[in-house]
Amino acid sequence: MSGLKIPFTGLQKQYNNLRSEVLDTIDIVLRSGQLMDGNYTQEFESWLAHKNNVQYAVTVHSGTNALEAIASYYYSTLNMRRPQVIIPNLTFRATANAWLNAGWEVVVADTDSNGMLDIESVAKHHYNNIAVCLVGLYGNSLKDFRTNKFRDLVTNENWIIVEDAAQHWLSWNCKRIAPSAISFDPTKNLANYANGGAVITNVASMDKFVRLYRSNGTATATGGTNSRMSEIDCATMLVKTKYIDQWQERRREIGLYWMERLNEKSNARCLIDSSNAQEHCFHKFVIDVDGAGRNVLQECLSEVGIDTKIHYQHGINEIGSFEGVKPMLASSNSLSRRVLSLPIYPELTDLEVEYIIDQVLGCGA
Repeated sequence: MSGLKIPFTGLQKQYNNLRSEVLDTIDIVLRSGQLMDGNYTQEFESWLAHKNNVQYAVTVHSGTNALEAIASYYYSTLNMRRPQVIIPNLTFRATANAWLNAGWEVVVADTDSNGMLDIESVAKHHYNNIAVCLVGLYGNSLKDFRTNKFRDLVTNENWIIVEDAAQHWLSWNCKRIAPSAISFDPTKNLANYANGGAVITNVASMDKFVRLYRSNGTATATGGTNSRMSEIDCATMLVKTKYIDQWQERRREIGLYWMERLNEKSNARCLIDSSNAQEHCFHKFVIDVDGAGRNVLQECLSEVGIDTKIHYQHGINEIGSFEGVKPMLASSNSLSRRVLSLPIYPELTDLEVEYIIDQVLGCGA
């Protein structure tokens, strides 16, 4: 196995598998002369709405733009200068930036041991908040947030609920619990070759707002930007929609196997709860390594040709001027010091899958 190199993403392998279909599709679009707002955009948006069991889907330039558009929509409905939104402390900074750009004040709350927003932490503290932004970290389902405990909390406080679904939208059979922002960044399960995102909603007025918002608004509308996916983007994404269920099943197969094998290693655990594994979309396969072992393991894996990443090395409260809740954000900040993401994608061969987990178990972290 000496000399084996396993990159963190399978983008090159995926393109090689789809090359003929992708190039043929791009040629059709370019020869048509319709490069924006055409049939491919409409067809892809229809597929997205159907896939997510909602009425409306609006494509935009990125997942961040999608979340900012949702935040801007709700901001426009409130008569408040700086409404507050709660977000989990362990997420990508784009979650915070989208709300800040739309005029909201961001409040970060702690997470549980798997990186999900801690309902108990939110429930114990007094807020003057208006919204909660849920994040399915690493592809984790939001199924637990359909519980009576969370619903009662939201109802009592009359809060707006939004999903930053960039990582988890393919989890749990794509069942949405709130208007959602999704991403087609090249690192995502369903990835565009450039960038891309979408707003998924059952709210007709939100659909209308976002369609105006992505095209610089109107003379009478507040705010707006130029944020669209091209016909080439949408056409090539439609090629990939034919394979997404197959790809998801392969990710799940790899993830479940690794979860079983990790039982052999005492100082590392998977951040996917085995009881919820069937609802997870395996966007990332993240392990929690005891103490300083994360850095040792990452270096060891690099030496044997396995590329890994850290998602995320810092909590939101450590990278900007955000208001933290009390008690301190102990769980999320501690977790950020221990997490390590392994390469997981459907193009991994069985040999590579075995090699990765064998090396994880064999490295002296």
